[in-house]
Amino acid sequence: MKADRLDKSIKGLAGSTFGLIRRSSKTEFSNPRRYRLDFIAENTFNRVWTLRFSRMRVLVVSVLFVAAVAALMFVIVFFSPVRKLLPGRLEGDLRSRYVDMAMRLDSLEQRSMANDRYMTNLRNIMSGEAVDDAAATGNLSDNSKANIDSLLAPSDAERQFVQLFEASDRFNLSVLTPIAAEGMAFYSPVPDVLVEPQSGEGNTSVNFTQDDLLPVSSAYRGTVVSVYSNASGLKTVIIQHPNDFISIYSGLSECFTAPGARLLAGERIGHSGKGNTFSFELWHSGSATDPTDYIGF
Repeated sequence: MKADRLDKSIKGLAGSTFGLIRRSSKTEFSNPRRYRLDFIAENTFNRVWTLRFSRMRVLVVSVLFVAAVAALMFVIVFFSPVRKLLPGRLEGDLRSRYVDMAMRLDSLEQRSMANDRYMTNLRNIMSGEAVDDAAATGNLSDNSKANIDSLLAPSDAERQFVQLFEASDRFNLSVLTPIAAEGMAFYSPVPDVLVEPQSGEGNTSVNFTQDDLLPVSSAYRGTVVSVYSNASGLKTVIIQHPNDFISIYSGLSECFTAPGARLLAGERIGHSGKGNTFSFELWHSGSATDPTDYIGF
């Protein structure tokens, strides 16, 4: 009886010892899970290429791949012409061209609508149908405007007025300025100014005086033709623009450009010092114009 108990105790002790050794071997000698990707030739069943990886390696490679793709997209977008397609990334010159084309398209659309109304009204008159009052009073072309009482001869007072008007405006080219400025979007040379502009002599210039530095920018794209200083040391910049426009910036204490430089619309050309009077002029074909007619200060 005692022998049987001793035999059972020995077997139990051996079983517990074997289980402990087995569990300790699993914990001490277990390897992490690894995966293998084999590329095998279908005809010969030879292993061509083997790729071994673990979960951590897959995670690291995935993160590096996403980072590489993001860096490539950043380089393509910000260091190539593709960046011009992003909102707010247009250059000053390209933006002004878009504005010019939009204004031209709007004017062409209005002219086309006016001509369509005129042709519709003319067709109704020739077919005997009712005339559209809205079309008749709309913005029609110049050919649709009939002179009232065309058979009535002008009086002496009218003839004298016409002669006086023709004599005064015979050599006046200012009437061509609005035509030349059509489609041109001028920018304010002082967009950050906080004081009201003052018109100069004959409304041919606009003057600004403030107690702080006044940054000055180009009103439109063009080429700097002259930079000179007066007796007081203040500088004047003259810029040639398309369609025979010239802008003059006087009273600058500092100038950031030079003759021959090509400027974009809104590009900084200098600033006026504290207490100085900055003067802006806009000329067309040798005639001074009122800058407030073409620029919103």
